[in-house]
Amino acid sequence: MTHTPERRTEDRQRVLKGGKVFYNNFAISLDCVIRNESSHGMQITLDPTCALPNEFSLLNRKEGTLADAKVIWKNGDKMGIEFCSKMQDVRTFAKADIRRMSIIATRG
Repeated sequence: MTHTPERRTEDRQRVLKGGKVFYNNFAISLDCVIRNESSHGMQITLDPTCALPNEFSLLNRKEGTLADAKVIWKNGDKMGIEFCSKMQDVRTFAKADIRRMSIIATRG
């Protein structure tokens, strides 16, 4: 058995939080579960039958924050993502439609 070397530069914190993935200019959204997180990325679980693009936006429903992200690895229903932007509070977004949709998503 071969061991894959660790590529993360920081430790992850185990969590169990609800998330939502947005893509296609926020026209499509999918529920996901955030399993662990760091300041640079997360591991999420998502229905493996969903055709998720390599780049998307991810909403942390518990904290009401949103960031652009990209897929680093996939394994079944699990995937590792890396942030392409800083997490931002959705209440501060200039685009009212995205802010409103994201705030509604954090309530559900």
